[in-house]
Amino acid sequence: MTAAEAARRALESAPHWARSLLSFRNRLVPLVGLNATADTRHSDLVASLPLVHSDDRQTVFGYDDHHLLFRLVVDVGEGPADGQIIGMTTLVRRRSLMGWLYLAAAILFHKAIIPSLLTAVERPG
Repeated sequence: MTAAEAARRALESAPHWARSLLSFRNRLVPLVGLNATADTRHSDLVASLPLVHSDDRQTVFGYDDHHLLFRLVVDVGEGPADGQIIGMTTLVRRRSLMGWLYLAAAILFHKAIIPSLLTAVERPG
């Protein structure tokens, strides 16, 4: 499996509770000056995330706004025997106090969402 396929499986199969949280976030964050969606004019999208880079081993999604820089990295490596190891990492650079506050509120949700996204990669198809 390539990193792009792993990312597509994970992001397009997000559980209902994770999609609901994202929807709530998208309604809330404009009220405090953060972007609800990324500028997607010049990029491909997977589950509303703009594609930054992709090759067989790594796919990177991300966007930048005034308050933070966000990246989601999906890595695929060789595993034991005939398997693969799939990893997903979120990287955030806070650029303002609002970015710091947003991340403080969101980090617990990210820690729950990422493992749930990875379970979709294991399912066939």
